[in-house]
Amino acid sequence: MIERVEKELNSLASRLNIEVGEMNEKYAEIGQSNNLDMEDERQQLVALTLTRNFVRGRLASNRTASTGFGNSGTGFFIGIEPARDVMEWKRKNVMSKYNSDSSQALNDEILAEVTLNDAGSYEKTQKKNGEWDTRVIPQLPASAIEVTEGTWVVPVDPVKSWASGDVNKNYGKPLPKEEFKLRAHFVGMKEDGDIQLWSLQLKNDQAKNFDMETFRWTTIYGLFNDERNAIYGIRGKTLTSMTYIENLEEEDPRWVDVSGESMEDLLVENMAEYVADLIELDSYHESISQQQGLRLVVTDGIVTSMNLTPNERSGNRVIWVEPVDANYGFDEDDIPESTPIWVPSHLPINFGVGSDVVIIGRTNQTQKKDEGGMPIDGEYNPVTINLYGVYARSATGVVPEAEEADGESMEYW
Repeated sequence: MIERVEKELNSLASRLNIEVGEMNEKYAEIGQSNNLDMEDERQQLVALTLTRNFVRGRLASNRTASTGFGNSGTGFFIGIEPARDVMEWKRKNVMSKYNSDSSQALNDEILAEVTLNDAGSYEKTQKKNGEWDTRVIPQLPASAIEVTEGTWVVPVDPVKSWASGDVNKNYGKPLPKEEFKLRAHFVGMKEDGDIQLWSLQLKNDQAKNFDMETFRWTTIYGLFNDERNAIYGIRGKTLTSMTYIENLEEEDPRWVDVSGESMEDLLVENMAEYVADLIELDSYHESISQQQGLRLVVTDGIVTSMNLTPNERSGNRVIWVEPVDANYGFDEDDIPESTPIWVPSHLPINFGVGSDVVIIGRTNQTQKKDEGGMPIDGEYNPVTINLYGVYARSATGVVPEAEEADGESMEYW
């Protein structure tokens, strides 16, 4: 053990009020659990960095033990999915079934119908547990959808019980008008754990107000679930706890020395099962398309083109990427197209054409259509990627400016 490490371990033991031998054992345990070569001086320093984080977490845990639950953590986001209103799909599904066959939709117990009666009161009709229930209600739920004058449809929770066997207390009750959820993918560790891949789950205001960037070391406080590899947001704590390490003073107990860490190495180590060559993207997509759980892809390539003008409907921009070592062996004049990467509005692009980038996202493939717009059986377009995060190994070129539509194309109307 080099002298610098030995001295600091003595100091850390004093801060935790434990024996030096116990601190040394924890240091060795952390090094072993992260597969570090403890004979190598540089890797001894890496183990020391992880041990510092353990100590900070333990100190933070001692400070917060009396005020609530949760854990401190350190790491970086590698992908951020857009915040989505999960109720939007449910509303559309309910309305589609209602418009197709309103009687069957009521029988399926997925909605209630509310009408304004002659007395000016709201009258609800609903089938619940196989029994019809008609009654006057004091007001319309916020999620009510007007279908005709004086008639509303209210989507309700159709789930009677959960997989655990527990009864769903919200069965038959109106679904929320909206429910935003956000999932962000995080490589890091909680206060006394190992580096791994986590999924941060946020709801409603936390989801809508989340504004962290990818590939910047940050602190985080949340409810870590080891069994599900998940971090659940804690209202009033998680968002305010996130601070970029680069903005902290070394004296701050949350500060971690990450100067010796490689984000790309940690990404690959903890997401090995999702790594795929860009040139084999179609076969990779086919292999994971039916899998449950996360269906991510980690790949890399060279940016060949960019269009940063947001799509009017989706707000997406697009960049095109192709393998750096592609050797197509062309026999004809046609050259395979680069892979489109769809960039959501919340992800910044700070590199230009020619940049070498690592892409994290989800694969997507659409079916080809004939001239009449009808799907063609068995024929599909090339696989594209919905971007969740991007890491520029080398950023070159100039970031092109987004162009605004001039509006002239609609003047004829």
